Amino acid sequence: MAKITGAFLVLGLLIALFSPKEYSTEATLMPESQSAQSGAAGLLQQYGGMLGISGGQLSGGQEGSIPPQLYPNIVQSLPYQVELMNTKIYFSRYDTTATVHAFFNEIHSPSLFGYIGKFTIGLPGKIAGLFEEEQEDRPLPQKVDREAVLSLSKEQMETVKTLRERLSISVDQETGILTLTSEFPTPRAAAEVGQKGIQLLRKNVEEYRTEKARQNLQFVQEQVQEAKKRFEEVQSRLAEFRDSNINLATAKAQSREQELQSQYDLTFNLYNSLAQRQEQAKLDLQEETPVLSVLEPVSVPLEDNTSGLLVLIVSGMLGGIISLGWVLLSSWWRSEQVRFE
Repeated sequence: MAKITGAFLVLGLLIALFSPKEYSTEATLMPESQSAQSGAAGLLQQYGGMLGISGGQLSGGQEGSIPPQLYPNIVQSLPYQVELMNTKIYFSRYDTTATVHAFFNEIHSPSLFGYIGKFTIGLPGKIAGLFEEEQEDRPLPQKVDREAVLSLSKEQMETVKTLRERLSISVDQETGILTLTSEFPTPRAAAEVGQKGIQLLRKNVEEYRTEKARQNLQFVQEQVQEAKKRFEEVQSRLAEFRDSNINLATAKAQSREQELQSQYDLTFNLYNSLAQRQEQAKLDLQEETPVLSVLEPVSVPLEDNTSGLLVLIVSGMLGGIISLGWVLLSSWWRSEQVRFE
């Protein structure tokens, strides 16, 4: 019994000594309320008439809110992961600054148990990899075009897999509160990656929600510039005509002035209407921009996830239970043998 317990204690000590230290931190986030009306919509309803802008077109802005249940899918998506892989982090344990992808491929080395697993459980995969065609080393894209075909190397996909395990987000189904968890080999890196994860989440959610509004605003701005250019041309022609025909003595001159004045009024009204539509498009964009509030920010963890004392206690308890079971099983077996003899 003592030997079994002692063996488990030694095993627990080895695990405590050679297991890699991992640090984790959490942040609590609150998405916008889907039923809330933004200040832009209220402002438009109150003063939109003075600007010639209708407030009714902004009444449904919150109906397109992204449900909290979709936020984990955004975090797990490849475009999100690629941007996270390009983040430069300072790793205090190694006294170096590197991107997350470079850290896992060039700096970070597995623990003793990682090496054991790599050359035991992972050995078939390594052997199979020897017969695969060697992939060309392509640079990691800085940003992913969601409309294009994404092609990543095997090493880059391994980093994606690692990041999906180390940075995750969970949703409270009742309240919709989000909890983002970041785990890394150094405490500062865990906090920095968590903070970058929040920034990228905000950016991605904003892009999803405001894509249509941004395209509409860009189109209207282009139309405003063209209308302004035409208006200024007509305005200049009208001014030149009046300067050269001060008295307007002939009917032909008066008719020409009326024609230029009509063109001036038409282009001015078009330019003015598009300028109002541009202001409304800006308010539309503001209305569609989501709010993701941080209730509890990330903090630098002070202790690692694995407690050496806890590992020893669990190992000792496990060894005691197994040894006790072995003693009881041995006693039962001996009694059975004596009974049948």
